Amino acid sequence: MAMWCRVDAGPVNNSCPLPPNMESNYDFDWKSKPHEWSNTDAKTTSLQLALSWTPTYCASLSEEVRDNEFQCRLSNNFSLIVHGLWPQTLGAFSPRDQPRNCRNTEQLSTSLIKRFFCMMPSEYLQQSEWEKHVFTGTCLFTTAIDYFTTIEDLYKSLNIPDIQSIKNPTATTIKNS
Repeated sequence: MAMWCRVDAGPVNNSCPLPPNMESNYDFDWKSKPHEWSNTDAKTTSLQLALSWTPTYCASLSEEVRDNEFQCRLSNNFSLIVHGLWPQTLGAFSPRDQPRNCRNTEQLSTSLIKRFFCMMPSEYLQQSEWEKHVFTGTCLFTTAIDYFTTIEDLYKSLNIPDIQSIKNPTATTIKNS
């Protein structure tokens, strides 16, 4: 199986706010999560860049959780962010048919987390996505830097409008930007 991805990408905004103190323990252990599973037999046939709209994500959280989420602080101006790059299996009938939780890895370095924070504004999000979606059987990404730079290239290729520059944005004005 061969998978190709080519993007001609412009610069990503690498000047977003960082938390004054980065989290020190953000390792992900899928075995300790009752809603997680492992599927190391599924074959990756394509990749899906999963994006998340910050206002909707933050609105889905309780006030207590939202107040503690760095991404949700209004002054930080996060809008469309990357949730992850997910392996997909052609013909899969359910999420459990997709490759997932292939291996446990060491906690990512703080310098790597900071480098990609503007597109994935959470230490835990970066760590968990790396561990959940390191692709089984394909050896597509052998290092975290390969995984995150591929995500960065894909993200940079998107035409994401500057939401803060649009007065009273609606779904239509954002879509037409």
